[in-house]
Amino acid sequence: MVATICLHGVWFLKKDSSIRLNIFTILSLVIMYSIAFEYYLPKQSFRYTGDIWDVVCYSLGGIVFYLLQKIESNTSTK
Repeated sequence: MVATICLHGVWFLKKDSSIRLNIFTILSLVIMYSIAFEYYLPKQSFRYTGDIWDVVCYSLGGIVFYLLQKIESNTSTK
């Protein structure tokens, strides 16, 4: 959801809906969210828990986002 919101923000600011997020940007989002929510915040408060399965889900979400983005860009160019 975060990557989609960011991408729509870029489309709005640049007025160009052909822009896509590259793999480095998506990977950066996955890593930053994994570190923040699964490593840093659990050390700061007992309300947060670190879970490797959440990291797996962040990664799968990044992969799905990347693939859907590729499928959409391929169908729009045909």
